[in-house]
Amino acid sequence: MGCGNMFFSVLITFSVALITYNIIISANAPLKQGFPGPSTGSLISVDPIIKMPVDRSKSAKPTSKRLFHTAVTASDSVYNTWQCRIMYYWFKKFNYILMAEPDHIIVKPIPNLSRDGLGAAFPFFYIEPKKYEKVLRKYFPEHKGPVTKIDPIGNSPVIVGRESLKKIAPTWMNISLAMKKDPETDKAFGWVLEMYAYAVSSALHDVGNILYKDFMIQPPWDLKVGNKFIIHYTYGCDYNMKGELTYGKIGEWRFDKRSFDSILPPRNLPLPPPGVPESVVCLILPSVPYDVVS
Repeated sequence: MGCGNMFFSVLITFSVALITYNIIISANAPLKQGFPGPSTGSLISVDPIIKMPVDRSKSAKPTSKRLFHTAVTASDSVYNTWQCRIMYYWFKKFNYILMAEPDHIIVKPIPNLSRDGLGAAFPFFYIEPKKYEKVLRKYFPEHKGPVTKIDPIGNSPVIVGRESLKKIAPTWMNISLAMKKDPETDKAFGWVLEMYAYAVSSALHDVGNILYKDFMIQPPWDLKVGNKFIIHYTYGCDYNMKGELTYGKIGEWRFDKRSFDSILPPRNLPLPPPGVPESVVCLILPSVPYDVVS
């Protein structure tokens, strides 16, 4: 009995201490909402990285080097605060970072596409720095060069060197906040605001990008998987039972991630009708060989 009581006493004490710690760090670590001025000649003035209390990377000597590690998106929730520590631990171990999204299906191994200090990124047709030059000059002054220096990219998919990302990340956060607070910029960029903020931050730090069109496809507009690495299911896929696209109109068969905002998708999604392109079929049957569904 005595041992059992002692065990529960220790367990309760440890649980209370852990909960108290999480409450304290959550209450005292808000995001900085201001946009610090370039007092040191740079837009970087804060370090958003939460440092690990113990650095095990120096003492650990693995027998073989791991090629990659998958980390979660960080936020200020208690769970993700701990995940951020884990993410930072692995961040320090690798020289290159792949930024991807939950709606990316990786269909084949992705090599390191970056070269010679350049990042590798997918070019988006709707990221148009030249079109929004007047707005972007608020964040990318003329002495930094022509606005065409800003690549037509977002932050994902991107492969970037760790040292480059360490420079870009604080600026990216600050510019995102500044853009959101500016009504003209917020109206101009809308849901792609953070993508523009990354592109601007990358250019401010002279980190260019190899524009790699074969990085990913976006069904239903891209029909074949081919030699691409990622399928991005950002758009809704609506078809009639003849396999004809009915975009803008809910189809007899559809796959749209927005249908599952508040509910789980069914265990077995209904198969698409004959005639639907390979890229859409692979969203539902990612394990089926492409020559079978093409």
